[in-house]
Amino acid sequence: MSSAEERYRAAISTMDAAAREQDEQRGLRERRVAEAEKQAREGLKNELAAAQKYAEHMDELTKRKESAGGWATEKTLADKGRESLMEFGVEDEEADTGRTPYPTPSYGTPLPAAAAPRPEPVPEPAPEPSKRGRHARQIEDEDDFSSTSWLV
Repeated sequence: MSSAEERYRAAISTMDAAAREQDEQRGLRERRVAEAEKQAREGLKNELAAAQKYAEHMDELTKRKESAGGWATEKTLADKGRESLMEFGVEDEEADTGRTPYPTPSYGTPLPAAAAPRPEPVPEPAPEPSKRGRHARQIEDEDDFSSTSWLV
């Protein structure tokens, strides 16, 4: 074999290796793109499901408001079932405290007759002046500046 044939075969081998590497890189890119598209589709499906649930909830509230003559009262907007309520993290945190997050005012509802007025708070007694010991220092006058050096 001549050296020209060897150089030719080496060049062909190098070109084949480069073509294989490009094909492998293209395949890797296509797999990554397909995986990213799959994840994006799943994410959009989840968002779409949440948006549809929210839209259905808002439609239900609107229907209730219209059936109540346009009044959006607590009873009108109260959920019929717990599963139709859109929940977010704040309600879950407030549920742990054992109290309602926002008190609802009751306009025109009379108080029960047995409800007694609140007793007024009893003032705390004034603290007794502390007794000084036999060898206690005399209380210094705060306005006595005779021992202060004014030349500092």
